[in-house]
Amino acid sequence: MRDGSRWILALDFSTPVGLVCLKGPEPLLSVEIDGRSRASQVFTAVRRVMDGAGLRPCNIGTIGVGRGPGSFTGVRVAVMAAKALAHVLQIPLVAPDSLEVLAMSAVEEADYVTPVLDARRGEVYTAFYRVDEGYPVSLNGPEAVSPQLAADMIRCRQEQYGGNIAILGSGVKAYPLVWPEGIVRMDKATFSPHGLTRLCVRYAESELTVDPLQLLPLYVRKPDAKPRFAGGDNGGIDAAVIAYDPE
Repeated sequence: MRDGSRWILALDFSTPVGLVCLKGPEPLLSVEIDGRSRASQVFTAVRRVMDGAGLRPCNIGTIGVGRGPGSFTGVRVAVMAAKALAHVLQIPLVAPDSLEVLAMSAVEEADYVTPVLDARRGEVYTAFYRVDEGYPVSLNGPEAVSPQLAADMIRCRQEQYGGNIAILGSGVKAYPLVWPEGIVRMDKATFSPHGLTRLCVRYAESELTVDPLQLLPLYVRKPDAKPRFAGGDNGGIDAAVIAYDPE
């Protein structure tokens, strides 16, 4: 077993505020990155959290990343960085959906959770989860739909499932008048470092790993511009990212 294999480095840049987190035997460390500087600051943030724990990249045991949906650029940057780190360091990679990560912030508030992220273009990214033993279990999504359709689906789920349904995310405030009564509205619009790392640890412990060369961002709908990869369109590692020195 590699030294420091209990340490997990997790990223999610799906929202305007990106997160880089490091979780292990010591207290959780995290750094926030403004959306305008995610691409240029990702490895600086990685270095900051590792320096805070007194670690080198070779001490990390697992890489975790929220694979989207969300900001097209943010999701691509996070996924490419995570793929490169896992590939270069030859360590496991886990990649939960970013809406599942967001749902972690509501697992103590309700029996069911519906994250709604503002997707622009008059749409929201949404999914539906049942809470089971403190973790979200996917029942539907992720998908991009109109806020009205998302609200109608919540009303149907109120009738079908009963119980408490919580909604959270940037879409709640972006479309404040559309959501039905009788649900738990949470102000949380960004991801929790604890939620991100807890979910990635859960994936790692369940051996829900992915091949770094096969992982692709989860966009749900087509991005405005196609990203260019060093290995073509087959999920190859971004040349600018793989240049990172693991030592």
